Order: sequence, then structure tokens, then C-alpha cells
Amino acid sequence: MSFFRSALMGLCFTCCAAASALACNPTYVVKPGDTLSGIARAELGSYFQFQNIFEINRAVIGPDPNRIHVGMEFVLPCGVSAANPVNWAVLPSAQAIATLQNVTDIQILDIRSEKAIAEGVIPGTISVPYSIWRGPRGNRSAVPSDEELSQIIGDAGLHRDKPLVIIHTKSTVMDKGRAALVYWMLKSTGFDTLAILQDGYDGWTVAGLPVAAVPDVPEPYEAELLFSPAWRADKVDVYGVATSQIAGFLLDARPARMFSKIDNAGNPVPTTLPRAQSAPVLSLMDSFGPDVPIETGVAAVTAHLESHNADWRSGDVVMFCQTGELSALSWFYASELAGMENILLYPESVAGWANDGGKLFAGEVE
Repeated sequence: MSFFRSALMGLCFTCCAAASALACNPTYVVKPGDTLSGIARAELGSYFQFQNIFEINRAVIGPDPNRIHVGMEFVLPCGVSAANPVNWAVLPSAQAIATLQNVTDIQILDIRSEKAIAEGVIPGTISVPYSIWRGPRGNRSAVPSDEELSQIIGDAGLHRDKPLVIIHTKSTVMDKGRAALVYWMLKSTGFDTLAILQDGYDGWTVAGLPVAAVPDVPEPYEAELLFSPAWRADKVDVYGVATSQIAGFLLDARPARMFSKIDNAGNPVPTTLPRAQSAPVLSLMDSFGPDVPIETGVAAVTAHLESHNADWRSGDVVMFCQTGELSALSWFYASELAGMENILLYPESVAGWANDGGKLFAGEVE
């Protein structure tokens, strides 16, 4: 299963109308001290373009973007330059989004609650609270059906061919997880230029950027969308990995205290999926930020997976948690920011597995 389903898949997108007229350097020879993000920043104006360079030159670089060598010759993507560095990134700062709003037409999707929305929004916002994206009461981990997602997206007037930024409240693991889960749903229904605002709405207001009193009124249309299984694991996949019938790894993104529990009698409590490993996403929270080099984040994710012997090159790495949010964030870091292949989300997670009659097992922390 390949992570890249198109040339960009939302990781890097040129938003300038005159992009085709911009000059580009067709090749680049690696020099001592070079990194992919450094090359991207110097040659293309944004270190987030490193993933685009990596994909174009995968045959030269190999599977690991951190392993480049002096003398390698790369082909650089055209259409952006250091002189015009208005590029799309999946985890942009508030200022980057404000700049993009001035030069191109982007969609702003705010998933905060109605109460939070009443305190102000980013200008141009369409409001679709997170609760609408989740399953019914008693089964919150359920993913909406194709028809339900089509209705949500169509009623909100959201279009797959326009860049879209998801706005959550603040930079906490659960809040980012909610945004990541909506990102995953939209990506799976064909949105290929997506982003999550780095520090949420709080980051926007801290930056002193303009705020509107109310969201925009959407222009509904009839959407007919199909959910792609490309980044999804279902219970059959989980069972296959758990029984070694499918090559893969099951990683529990919850805190270790939720993975491994002991009752009052000192007996282990069944808490997790069979053959799962504890891989809390919280440890990755500081690995990606406005002042952190992208290689640092990629290295952190790589180390995170390697510490659990979860080789994404040899099998599916299935992320899960309690109801989907934490594992969606773990998926986002590995799939979208680190650019790893074979990273899947089991959105139903522990709650859905148990609701379907699946047996839980006691987690063992290594």
C-alpha cells in the first residue's frame, strides 16, 4: 500500500496563481551538511517541500528521507521558489494561513463547539462541530457512512478541489486528535489538499490576527462521496494482524496507564487489542512545531516506531486508541508529516472492537 496516491496528496501545494511562470532549478547536487528540509527551504522557499523532493527522488534516496549523501543529484519540483514561498503545508502556523488567505481561495473548517464558535471565528470560517463527525451516542467511535459523510460535507459546502484548513481549539493532544480524525475522514473521501492549524484557534488569537463575530453561511450542494479504505484498517484487518495472518503491527496510542491496568486484587485487567503494543502518541507532541526542524519530527516518529519494532516498510502499522482521536493524531504524524507508507487507522479502536464482540487482552508494558 503506497502513501502517495497522487503527486502531492496534500503535503505540498503551490497556491500562487502565477506558479507555472516561476523559475525552478531542475537539479540539485547534495553538498556536505545538506538536509532535505534545508534544500527545500533554500531552493523552494519552504522546508515543508522536503516531502515533495523526497517522493520525486525516492529511487535515488531510498526509503529513508533522513539518509541522503554528498554527491546525490536530485530533481527539484517546479512551480515554487525562494522568491515566492507561499506553499501549502499540513501543519501551518496561524500567520501562514493568514498569508494564504490574501493570495488564494482556501476553505476554513472550524470543528469547535457551538459555544466556542459564539466567542469568535477566523474570517471565512464554515462551522461543523466535531460532534457532527462522530457516531451516535453510545457508539461515538463509529465512522459515518458514505451517505452521512456526503450529507455533512455537502451541507457545509466543502469542496474537494479547494485547499482546506481544519481549526480546533488549542494545542492539546485530544484537541489535535479531533482535528486529525476529521482530517483523516476528509482525506479518505477525496480531499487532497488539507491542513490542521498548528496551535488551533488559540494560536490565531495569540498571533493577534483578525476575528469575525460569526461563521460564513455555507452554500450547500449534493455531494456523492465514497470512503477510500487506503488509510483504514477494519476489524478483519485487526484480526489478521493479531493472528499473524497479515504482516503488521498494532500500536495503542493511549497513555500507558490505560494500556496496562491492575485491579484491586492485583490481577491484570483486559484493556487492549490482542498482540498490541503500548505506543502513546503524547511522546510525539513536541516533535513538530514552528521552531522544530522537520527532520527532528521525522526522526522522532521513526524512533517511535522502531522502538516497538513496527517496521512500516514490511507491513501495515495499525494505530488505535479508545475512540479514535489519539490514534488519528499518531497516524497524522507518521503518515502525513513523516511521509511513511502503510500507516493505517483503526478508527473504531477499543470501544468499537468491544462493541463488536471482540475480546480484550491485558496490556503488557515492556
